[in-house]
This record gives sequence, structure tokens and C-alpha cells, in this order.
Amino acid sequence: MEEKAVDFLKGLRNGNKKIFEQIFHTYYEKLVRFCYYRMGVQEDAEEIVQDIFVKLWIKRNELDIHISLNSYLYRTALNRIINYQEHQKIKLTYRENVLNSNQIDTSHRFIYSEREIKKLSALAVSSMPKRRREVFELSREGGLSYKEIAQKLDISVKTVEAHLSAALDHLRFYLRDYLSIYILYSIDLF
Repeated sequence: MEEKAVDFLKGLRNGNKKIFEQIFHTYYEKLVRFCYYRMGVQEDAEEIVQDIFVKLWIKRNELDIHISLNSYLYRTALNRIINYQEHQKIKLTYRENVLNSNQIDTSHRFIYSEREIKKLSALAVSSMPKRRREVFELSREGGLSYKEIAQKLDISVKTVEAHLSAALDHLRFYLRDYLSIYILYSIDLF
């Protein structure tokens, strides 16, 4: 491995935030372009790369990288793209199966379910810790970028990313029983 990458890995394992920021600034844009080229959707590419960096930081003590950091990050991105594409195929297949089997429920029960899901999502958001909720609401309701949120709340972009990742995990867990309805009908929850 090249010397800079070895320093990056040592600093990352030791929890050095400046080293992590250097890694982020060195690889973020390249990885987003790599993902975008393969996916064609900028937001999805950015989300995958942001998730890679959040998990890289969270799992920094467990890293066992025997190849270059560059190769590790690109291999991780490629695996995430493959998983994402497989998940999209599964969602499409599920949606087509339900549509083809005439199981679409347009009765009052579905309307109630939609209201219920919106109510549950509001409860889920309100149950988040204060700062996480602020970051989430500024992102989803305010439409602010990560950088704008970081400036407004006087926190780092990395902290914004971590809060949003945790908020989405919280919502997935909180609404786990209703996600199939959300996916099927594309209810606008946020």
C-alpha cells in the first residue's frame, strides 16, 4: 500500500477526524462519479457514497483492509451499487406481482392506512433526539443541503450525514411493518 494510504488507515483506526476528513475529501467526488456512471441518478449515487463514509467511520476500529484504501472504497461502492440494483429489481417485481394479481385496495381501509402511516411517521420523527430531528426536518422539510444544515446548526457536514443516516435507520425501524405499503403505493411521507 502506498504510504499516504497507510497513514490514512492508521489515522482512521485511531479515530483521527482530520485524517477522516482528508479521506473524505480525497475520495468523495470520485466515488460519486463512479456510482453515478453506473446508476444514472445523482441523489442515489450521493446517498450510497455518504453511507459508505458513515459506515467507514463507525466501523473504523474493525477495518481489516489488505488492499489499497482506494481499491477498498471502490469495491465497497461497487458492492453497494449491485445490492441497490438487486433491491430495485425486487421492488419492481413485487409491485408488478401485486398489480397483476388485482390486490390493489382502493377502499377506505387503504386511505386509513395512508393516514395511519403518516401519523406514525410523524410520531417517529418526534421521538428522535432533538438534534437528529432538527437535522432531519431541515433536510426533508426545509430542503437544505448537508452543507447548509451544517452551517445553520454550526456542526460539521459529517455530523449532518451521521444524523441523517441515524434518522433514516430510526424511521425504517419504526415503520418496518408499513414499508411494503409505502413502497407499493409510493406514499409521500416526508
